[in-house]
Parts: sequence; C-alpha cells; structure tokens
Amino acid sequence: MKRDFILLSLSLAVLISVFYVFQQNQIAKESITYFPIDPTVSFPKAETSIQLQNQKYDEYSIEWETTSNLNKRAYLRQNMSLLYANGKLVSKMGEWKQNTMELSERKTVVEKESKKFEAISFHYAEIHDKNERIFSSQKITDDFLYVVNSKYDNQAKAFRNAKNQDETKWKKLLDSQTKEYLYYYFNQSIKKNQLSLEQYPLRLLLTDLEKFNEEPLKGFTKQQTAKIIGQLMEGLYKNYFLGIRTADGDIIDPIGSTIPIILIAKDHLLVEFTTKNGESIILRQQISTL
Repeated sequence: MKRDFILLSLSLAVLISVFYVFQQNQIAKESITYFPIDPTVSFPKAETSIQLQNQKYDEYSIEWETTSNLNKRAYLRQNMSLLYANGKLVSKMGEWKQNTMELSERKTVVEKESKKFEAISFHYAEIHDKNERIFSSQKITDDFLYVVNSKYDNQAKAFRNAKNQDETKWKKLLDSQTKEYLYYYFNQSIKKNQLSLEQYPLRLLLTDLEKFNEEPLKGFTKQQTAKIIGQLMEGLYKNYFLGIRTADGDIIDPIGSTIPIILIAKDHLLVEFTTKNGESIILRQQISTL
C-alpha cells in the first residue's frame, strides 16, 4: 500500500513537471514582447533571402531563407518572417529557441504565375541580465525578387534590378499590379471606416520598414523609432502572425491577407489590412515615446 502511494506520488510529480515545462515553453513560444533595447547587444549577422529554384512543367519554386546571429547568448531568440507575392501573404515562418545566439529558417514555396515576391523578417532577442532585468534586441531584414514565368520562355527567370528592356517591362507590370491591388483594398477600408488621412502624415507599407533599422521615422528620434517598431512588431505577432480576429470573433489564418499599411500620427498608429475573406481590419496602437 505504501509502495503504491509512493509510485502514485512520483507519477503525479513527473506529470506536474512535464505540464510546467510545456506551459513555460508555450509562454516563451508566443512572447515577442518589447522591452527596453540593450545597446550592448547587436546582430553581427542578419539577413533574409529569396532565390529562384527548380522548375517543373508550369510550376517553379523559390527558396526563402532567414538567418540571424546575436553577439551574446539570449534567454529567448525568436523570428517572425512574412512572404508576400503581388501584395498578398503567401507564407510565413516563425522559429524560436531558448538560450541560444543563432536562429535560421528555410522554406520552399511553389508558384505558377509571374510574381513580385517581398519578404520581411523581424529578428528578436529577449535578454536577462545578472540582476534579472529584462531587455530586448531587434533587427529587420528584407529581400525582394521578380520572377517571370512566361509561356513564351522555356523556363522561369528571376531578377532584382532590371537589366534590359524586357525586365524593365515586367518590373513595371508587376509593380503596378501590386500597387493597384493594395490601394484598391486600402481605399475601400478608408471609406468604410471613415478615416481622415490628414492626421496620418506618415504612411508606410510593412515591407518598407527595413531602412528604419538605421534612420528614424519622420518626427521621432532613433531611440523612439526603435520603441515604436518594437511595439508594432509585438502587436503584429499577436494580432496578425498568430491569427487575425475578425468582427464576429473568429480567429483566421493571415495567409491571403494584404501587406499591412501603417499610418502614423503623433500619439498613435493604425495598421490596416484586408483578410483573405475581404474583411477590412484596422488595429490601433498608442505611441509611447517615454
């Protein structure tokens, strides 16, 4: 009887320990959280790349990769990467690891038609110092690629910067298609939600944010910009990457949604995008520059 009680107690202890570890891992997994930036921590290496790979019949594949390396071991390393084609989200990656410096992900995406691909990645680290204070470090990287898969050619072709007349023509066409697609839904959303654009002098696509690693947003300091972007990415991770809450309360996958457009005022910003079902979503976030 005593032996059975001891075995039962040990089993319960193991079960509780497993549940605790699982719970802690789940908390870590879904925890891109902005903390004050640690100026001593940096990313010596961080990059996102898109490359054209194999072609089979009328399909082609692209390899999409993101990698980053921190200059010190972090309590938590996390990555959020988004891949758009002609303005529409076609895939996403989100790796996380604890007690590490390096993080890499790779994915193959198959397409048929000519597309302008744009990828953006948010590299994140949560750092705990010896006094158990919590800081963070962050960096954005991106890449883009034009892929032309024409029935008049034997195989798909890819370029970043147009080098001849044919590539210039395709670049203009794919840029125009992407812009028209995004701004059609953006204008529909603005009308539906009766937004006044005058109070948002700064309007950016999410895929334009990489340059603000080094330069400040207009009207803000570099330090304030880092905080705004860190908090923006925290919000996007929880309310876009992990799933979008619709008006009826459902949580849906962000795949098929438009590139978010960010509208920035002095004290708040809006994030506007349209879901794959055509529902306009606007997220609001206060800007705290203190």
